[in-house]
Amino acid sequence: MRQFNPPAAVDRSVTKIENFKGVDLTNSPTNVSPGRSPEAPNMIRDVPGKVRKRMGYKLDVKYDDEIYGVFHLDGERFVHSGTKLYHGETVVYSDMNTARSKGWALGDRLYMLDGKTYLVLGKFDGKTYTVKKVSEIATVPTTFISRKPNGEGFQFQEINLLQPQFKNEFLADGESKVFQLSLDELNSVDKVEILNSDGDWITKKVDTDYKVDLKLGTVTFTTAPAKPISMARDNVRITASKVIEGYADTINKCCISIVYGIEGATDRLFVGGNPKYPNRDWFSGLKSVSQEDIDKDETAKSKSLEDFTFFGDLSYSTIGLDTNEIVGYSLVGNYLAAHKSDGADGRNVIMRYGEYTALNGVQRASFRIVNTIQGIGAVGRYNFAYLNESLFATKLGIYAITAQDITGEKYTQERSFYIRNALMEEDLENAYACTYNDFYVLATPKRMYLLDGLQKVYEKNNPYSSFQYECYYWEIPNISVVFTENNTLCFGTHTGEIMKFYTDKHLQTSYNDNGEPIKARWDTNALDGELFYKKKNFKYLSAQIAPAISTGYEVWAEIKGIWKKLFDSGAKARYFDFSYIDFGKINFSSDTSPRTIGRKIRIKRVDKVRFSYRNEELNEPFGLYAIGTEFTESGNYKP
Repeated sequence: MRQFNPPAAVDRSVTKIENFKGVDLTNSPTNVSPGRSPEAPNMIRDVPGKVRKRMGYKLDVKYDDEIYGVFHLDGERFVHSGTKLYHGETVVYSDMNTARSKGWALGDRLYMLDGKTYLVLGKFDGKTYTVKKVSEIATVPTTFISRKPNGEGFQFQEINLLQPQFKNEFLADGESKVFQLSLDELNSVDKVEILNSDGDWITKKVDTDYKVDLKLGTVTFTTAPAKPISMARDNVRITASKVIEGYADTINKCCISIVYGIEGATDRLFVGGNPKYPNRDWFSGLKSVSQEDIDKDETAKSKSLEDFTFFGDLSYSTIGLDTNEIVGYSLVGNYLAAHKSDGADGRNVIMRYGEYTALNGVQRASFRIVNTIQGIGAVGRYNFAYLNESLFATKLGIYAITAQDITGEKYTQERSFYIRNALMEEDLENAYACTYNDFYVLATPKRMYLLDGLQKVYEKNNPYSSFQYECYYWEIPNISVVFTENNTLCFGTHTGEIMKFYTDKHLQTSYNDNGEPIKARWDTNALDGELFYKKKNFKYLSAQIAPAISTGYEVWAEIKGIWKKLFDSGAKARYFDFSYIDFGKINFSSDTSPRTIGRKIRIKRVDKVRFSYRNEELNEPFGLYAIGTEFTESGNYKP
């Protein structure tokens, strides 16, 4: 009798993903590595290795016009919308430029650049926030000290570009009546003072005590001022004005800035972006502490010396050719990097170092060029931010400045490989960036992109220790500016809204975009087994997801290029909480640990398949901890 032998069981293969990374929008789905997704809108890293649906945002305040800038001073928010600057609902200034603006707080003042007028905000009366043109309160420099009546002497400070007034201090000789100022063709002589024997400056009267020749730039005293009691202290001080056309607009028309100083200190404001001088920038000076100041206040020397109202007419640098403009700045250790648009030689990052140099016995600030870096030029003035390193946008993606391990030479390197192709289709010139927690956040007109500072992928066999950040993207259009406030991510829109993201990931109500559901999904790479040419039959699919009061997901499969819904997880991932009852989605389980949900599936005779885990429900979180599939391979695949 012939014996019957049952057919041998077909071994099942298993594919599992337990370490989720980010998206890969550069490779095809077939070449995307397990753990990354070729499409995952509105997902974000939870803890390293796990992903979840992002939290949503809500309307904070609505203004009439586009949001061009958001600033903070004394814990208060100030919003540049259209031509107005708001403090809450109060308009504090109504002649802003209709262009993006930047601001820097210094003490109790906020300095703002909008490409039209250099402005300063503060409580000038001690009570109410108001805005002034910096030129209205700019430092009056003492350009010359220890000057002889005939004009001999040495320069102490430069002319302030923002201020037509200047001072000259003289040592009288007891005989000379005519005192020659450092400039001629004056607009006015505003004040003439003489130091008396008690150490007080006495203001003299025009026509009675002196006469003025504006053309020659002279002051002629009726009686020659006496010699000073001490030759170490000037005893004649003359304040005059000369308006030089275009000087103030040199700074007013700037729109980019950064704080940097000597040996990396943060005590000077660098500004650039003036369209008339595309390859030039300027830096602010410091307050001058005179003996008079010390006499009035013994602590004057120890007080802060930063002065963002003083830009000397010689305190500038011309960097490279004017054919490629200065786009922005970043700090690299104790060095200042000026980023230029693409130039023919490809050396588009200029490194400078701040130090003092002596000139005529006076220490003057100098910012010499120490290196020019090979690399692609920056695009966009508002996409510079710091995430473990200085990051900036180029036409090829997000780049950073890095040092070669051995020589210390610096290069620019890409940090956004996994979203490179997507970024190249974006308008990066008009993108806006900030740092939020461990993420570099870049808002484009279409989307928001995030680089994860906690997840780096180091490239093998690379002598420069190059790496890429894991990346994510959120489908949020219409963003004009993005910023943080009280450790909360916020953004302004082209239509005048200020939006704030929710911060509590455990609240169900954190998962909506101003009342609308968030459409989140995580697509797998193309699963084709160990032998891509073999025929596969998928039998089982499982996922471990984060529990929540109300959560779940739909599973879709892409089979031969067509997406098909397989099943809905239902209520199995939920747990019960009396504070949130949705009887349509109720589950009386009190287990708050991650849930494993699996289903039998039937996908036959395919060479590969992609799965998609989706949640598009209002006020529902969704988190993936692990996914796995079982399938068999038998025979060669035939289309």
